Amino acid sequence: MSIFRILTILVLVGLILGGSAYFAYELFWKPQQLDRDDQAAKLVQPAPTPLPDSSRPAYEKAMGLQQSGDMEGARAALAEFLRGYPASPNAPAAKSALGEINAGRVFSPADSANKTAYAVTRGDSLVRIAAKFKTNAELIFRANNLETINLKIGQSLLIPQLDTNLVVDRKAGTVTVFNQGEFFKEYPAASVKIPGGSGPIKTKVADKLALQGTNRVPFGDKSYAGSERWLMLGTSGAVIRGLPAAEGPAPADIILSRPDMEELFLLVSQGTPVTIN
Repeated sequence: MSIFRILTILVLVGLILGGSAYFAYELFWKPQQLDRDDQAAKLVQPAPTPLPDSSRPAYEKAMGLQQSGDMEGARAALAEFLRGYPASPNAPAAKSALGEINAGRVFSPADSANKTAYAVTRGDSLVRIAAKFKTNAELIFRANNLETINLKIGQSLLIPQLDTNLVVDRKAGTVTVFNQGEFFKEYPAASVKIPGGSGPIKTKVADKLALQGTNRVPFGDKSYAGSERWLMLGTSGAVIRGLPAAEGPAPADIILSRPDMEELFLLVSQGTPVTIN
């Protein structure tokens, strides 16, 4: 075979093999390489710049009013903030601040907002006055910073006018108080365990118990201060109660810290509506 023919054959083989390699590259290797390059580019892309928090100015304004001592202005600004920006990252802090202001107004004898002035008459007691105004004796006691349950004729009292309802949120683990339909205060729950199904439950406060062990203690009794507070909820079979003093697992109820439970106990009465979500 001549050298020319051998060279011709080698050239043709090279062309065939080269074309095959080219088509293999275009059909298989190149797309795969492009995919790998694309994935690598995505990994090294800088994180998107977060959008500015449009709720921040309103929140800072409300907190500025609180820091300046304008509690009434802060209360109004915080309530407006929560209505306008319920999903804001600042909403939890705003709820906490508003709750403290609202509770302070109720329990301060210097603040007469949403309170009725009353002068004690012959035969009055805290229990009798509470029944007259459809509230509870301990709330009147606390709201007027009284040192004794014994009253004097002509003594001036301020009677808080509350119309509360409770919302228990299983998922969030909270108990929220609303007064006259407006947010009042939110309490974190250490445990939320409701008997029965997981659907929404409409119920009410069926009874309020102050207990020393298994014994019920009336308000005014010398052992009342150290008692455990329970709110028995109607048809649901659930109980809202403070964390037991004894160590151990939380019982299958709605459990709040003892200070939070003692405060919540003052804000509700028998018949207060309760929604469990």
